[in-house]
Amino acid sequence: MADLAALLPVWGPWLLAGCAFLSCMMVPVPTSVLLVSAGALAGTGHLQPIPIAAGAIIGASLGDLSAFLLARRLQPLLSRHARLLERAQRLVARRGMLAVFLSRWLVTPLGPATNYVAGAAGLTLPRFMAASIPGEVIWAALHLAAGHLAGRGFRHEEAAALKALAVALPLAAAIWLLHRHWQRRHHDPI
Repeated sequence: MADLAALLPVWGPWLLAGCAFLSCMMVPVPTSVLLVSAGALAGTGHLQPIPIAAGAIIGASLGDLSAFLLARRLQPLLSRHARLLERAQRLVARRGMLAVFLSRWLVTPLGPATNYVAGAAGLTLPRFMAASIPGEVIWAALHLAAGHLAGRGFRHEEAAALKALAVALPLAAAIWLLHRHWQRRHHDPI
């Protein structure tokens, strides 16, 4: 980890993009820790926050997409375990988007596995990406903000702003997902 963190000042956005990509493919890389470290470096003026956030979000989104598509491609091999796959398909049909969204930022250890399950169980690509990208944005924003504030030294107003951000972003995203779900139920014939 220390070796990777030492590369942040030189390779910041690229390093975060590569690590985020790999972690979303289930390669054990300490991406969240690196993102907090990058936020701390941004807080001290050594890195720019926008390129760092862009690198993390793009890398994570591409990793999510790659794992999803790989699972979709391997789905015929998984059909040997038909009962397990059927159960996953039922779960994804009911809660797929919400599971993808929450696994990006709230329960991040489940994120990579969720990519594969969603792909193998048949969640559509547009629905997967509509849940994945907002979740990755929240993940990056929360980690960068925490690191940024730690790098600058927490001030009372900044700590309050971080708490507000930690509540507002997920709440706004959850409201948006619930609204989309409600629209689909009331506009799509069953």
